[in-house]
Amino acid sequence: MSSATYFDRIDETFDCVETRLEELPEDPDLSVAEGVINARFPNGVVFVFSRQPPTEQLWLATPGGGFHYVWDDALGDWRDTKTADLFREFLPKQLREHAQVEFAWE
Repeated sequence: MSSATYFDRIDETFDCVETRLEELPEDPDLSVAEGVINARFPNGVVFVFSRQPPTEQLWLATPGGGFHYVWDDALGDWRDTKTADLFREFLPKQLREHAQVEFAWE
């Protein structure tokens, strides 16, 4: 992937994540700065989303661990580098399990 494409994909993803988190009725405390989204939920759980331009990855830290994603053109989603889980499927599960919130992409 070219750097320009990476920035388009990561910007689109981060904009969507931020918007969807802000719409949650649980009202997580969001801090967005320098390519990082920190989301603190009412139960104290923190999720950290970070851009990794040198490796063209998206990183996610949750109470369940740290996950690294690369863009997969064929699937149109970020794919975990170890498990091949897709970001759009994995994130709602993690949020439900650890933050007790229902997250939807649409």
